[in-house]
Amino acid sequence: MEKLLEFLKSQKLLVLATNGGEGVWAANVYYGIDSDFRIYFVSRKSTKHSNHILQNPNVAFSICWFDSSNHKNRKAIQGRGVCRPTEKEEEIVKGVLLHNTNFPEFAEKITVEWIHANDYGSSIWVLNPNYMKYWNDELYGEDESKEFKINL
Repeated sequence: MEKLLEFLKSQKLLVLATNGGEGVWAANVYYGIDSDFRIYFVSRKSTKHSNHILQNPNVAFSICWFDSSNHKNRKAIQGRGVCRPTEKEEEIVKGVLLHNTNFPEFAEKITVEWIHANDYGSSIWVLNPNYMKYWNDELYGEDESKEFKINL
């Protein structure tokens, strides 16, 4: 699981799949991840994916990388989990810290205080994965992938 977490920490963009009243939706979100595999992102509650999560917190997600000079060097995650906005102060602090570690250009704007008082309705969201399939040609060779169940 160490290599799985290492890959997740090396990436910054996640494709989030949600299912709400009008059907399924995919959205791209910038994320940060902690050592317990909790994924944090900032999003407005008014977005389509946020509205879906509020209706149905079960989501799917994908993170991918490939080497354009070697199409046999692929790495990707496909996963499922439960997502929610957080009001827990420690999760807000952690989410802001992880976001700004990955995206320091936003550090002056995205602060804990801003999350509590912004006019956009932006919140910290926490995705607790319960299943991940890690596709990594370098690690797994002909087997290509390994499956992980995450118990949070």
